[in-house]
Amino acid sequence: MTALLLGCAGASSASPQGPGRGPAPRPTGSAPTGSYGAEAAVSLTPLEAGALEAARARLAQGTRRPELSQALTRAARILARRATSSSDDPLGRSAVRDALAAACSYDPAPSAFLARASPSHLQQVIARAITPGGATHLGAGVIESGGEAVAVILASNRSARLDPFPSGAAVGGEALLSGELLGGLHAPRVYVTVPSGQVQEREVSGTGAFQAHVPFTERGRYVVELVAEGPSGPTVAALLVVAVGGAALEGPRTVDGEEPAEAGAAEARVVAALSALRVGRGLSPLTPSADLAAVARRHSAAMRASGKVAHVVPGSPGPAERLLRADIGFARVYENVAAARTALAAQDAAVESPAHLKNMLEPAATRVGVGIAREVLPSGDPRVYLTEIFVEPPEETLAGPLNPEARVRAALWSERARLGLPPLTADAALDQLAREGADEFRRRDAEEVPDLAPRALALRRALAAADAFVASGPGEATRSRNLRDARFRRVGVGVIEATSRRFGFGRLFIAVIYTD
Repeated sequence: MTALLLGCAGASSASPQGPGRGPAPRPTGSAPTGSYGAEAAVSLTPLEAGALEAARARLAQGTRRPELSQALTRAARILARRATSSSDDPLGRSAVRDALAAACSYDPAPSAFLARASPSHLQQVIARAITPGGATHLGAGVIESGGEAVAVILASNRSARLDPFPSGAAVGGEALLSGELLGGLHAPRVYVTVPSGQVQEREVSGTGAFQAHVPFTERGRYVVELVAEGPSGPTVAALLVVAVGGAALEGPRTVDGEEPAEAGAAEARVVAALSALRVGRGLSPLTPSADLAAVARRHSAAMRASGKVAHVVPGSPGPAERLLRADIGFARVYENVAAARTALAAQDAAVESPAHLKNMLEPAATRVGVGIAREVLPSGDPRVYLTEIFVEPPEETLAGPLNPEARVRAALWSERARLGLPPLTADAALDQLAREGADEFRRRDAEEVPDLAPRALALRRALAAADAFVASGPGEATRSRNLRDARFRRVGVGVIEATSRRFGFGRLFIAVIYTD
């Protein structure tokens, strides 16, 4: 599932250097139990081969047929075996997550299909169970039990190729996450949930090909996530679980439970779970917002209509633009999107994602809107699309109109979306620097434009650029020439409203700083 904070970021001075190709070095201090990204040949049983062909026929994209994945096949076999020996839901969120980790599959959210039939009818049943669509990689696991064949199909649209990365390591070790983004993705970021529950962002070099060092400083379960920008907004490209110091790969057990029949009740359960999570981490609970919930419901319905879990889908632009159209004030907006069999299962899946979890634990966010949309798949399984919108309110009031800085940010985000460029992420340090620059700009009354880029580079950024100009309204922020440079991911905005002897009454002195 996808998620991520949306804000502002931005522009340029020199090209970043990409990493070299090739396998990652052996991790320091590792105690490997397997490696992600090391796909080897797998021998299918005749029933598995038939199941795979039946799935391929439903999931082929034109002339492109999905490739066999050893890791997905190993995970599918674990789930099929579970389906023959347990009364629990074999495709429950926890079961699928643990099977993927045990099989060293880094696919973040593969579609899972279960079929039961006599061996002679298995392919026909699989064809009916699978929802038509596209996939790049497939795994098939079939277990025969009591004259019945139980099959699990896992299908994934992979958006990254990873070099070998260990699923187990020793305390004090380190591993190199490296590989290549696929499908037009770029601007990789790496987030890690450490055993304490805190989320860290690791430094990444490269854009298409990438490298990031991941240290393992304490015993426990680590979740490593690769996120990148694409046409649909921030996208989770890979999710890896690492057991450090002999810890278990399995995560906490969760039960989907019965979904409330009324959508509002299901949404309220998610809000309660979000607030309980924050309170448990020493943060304030969130205030539910009916206006935000309405925006979230519309986006979930748009995801259902498109059959895609993403921040940008046909008929529904990015989060900032949606709030702007609804005339909802904000300083920053953060969004999570997910899908599962129930709303709470989708929420639990989001908690497993470091980037999603980071949004949930954003200290400055005070309001939340949760919206769901439901459907029933051809297999008869329920599917719930979930959108969570977290808002840091405008400085002057929780419900007031957008302040000039918020409107400048919204104008920048909307223009980036219109141009098909990756969204920008707000940066508090850059905001402070931009405000100081805007105030300095006002005091000089544009006699000399302050050079803010070197100050941004002093914040240990590799690339930086800044624009400063006088405007009559926030919409003129799209004049920012560095806005169109896709290399930048972070932005700071400063706006001072003042009367100028040179430019007249009620003018906006705007400073925009972009960094990588």
